[in-house]
Amino acid sequence: MSGLLITGTDTGVGKTVVAAAVCAWLVEQGHSVHPLKPVESGTDENGGVPGDAQLLARSVGLDSWRDACVLALPEPLAPLVAARRAGLTVDQVVLDDAFVERRARGGTTVVEGVGGALVEVSAGVTVADLAARWALPAIVVAANRLGVLSHTLLTVEALQSRGVEVRGVVLNTLSADPPTVAEQENAAELSRLLPQGVPLLGTMPFVSQEGAESPSALASLVAQWGGMLFPDRP
Repeated sequence: MSGLLITGTDTGVGKTVVAAAVCAWLVEQGHSVHPLKPVESGTDENGGVPGDAQLLARSVGLDSWRDACVLALPEPLAPLVAARRAGLTVDQVVLDDAFVERRARGGTTVVEGVGGALVEVSAGVTVADLAARWALPAIVVAANRLGVLSHTLLTVEALQSRGVEVRGVVLNTLSADPPTVAEQENAAELSRLLPQGVPLLGTMPFVSQEGAESPSALASLVAQWGGMLFPDRP
């Protein structure tokens, strides 16, 4: 069994697109893939459907978002806040059981976090803690914009301080607009600043909503660096 946790420097940085692209690429390589979004908030903004989990499910050919998501919450808030306001509790044991069940299937389990790496998923357990708890290596998705250098380095540091292996960083483009000076310089600066052994895997181009709905299009975006995610895999 192998697995990977995909986290980010913040919310809205493109974790789901990158996670779906990794899942689709693995499927194209002939692997069995089990996506998992432990908690997703903000379903009210998408007609009651957790859009992230839905995209992850579609990337591997699953029929329902329920096959990829454990708990969906209505308001676009941090998980514990959204759960409290909905009169619910996030049970870590339930999340653990969902991961163990997928791990038992064999293949590759791809977990997408929520928000940034230090957001609590359940009481006292952050996304970074999940990676350590479930013995998963991680990649960090960072938004290509001004401020990304510090945000990325802090996220990598938080993961490594918990003993999590960081397999690399993906710099994600958020807009089809011409790049700013910062956006043009960020890749080179991150390559210089990242700790030894943590590569900048690549820069993801802007992906439109239509493009995100195509597993083959997503998979093509990972082709150049996907092999670096699983160095021990033949």
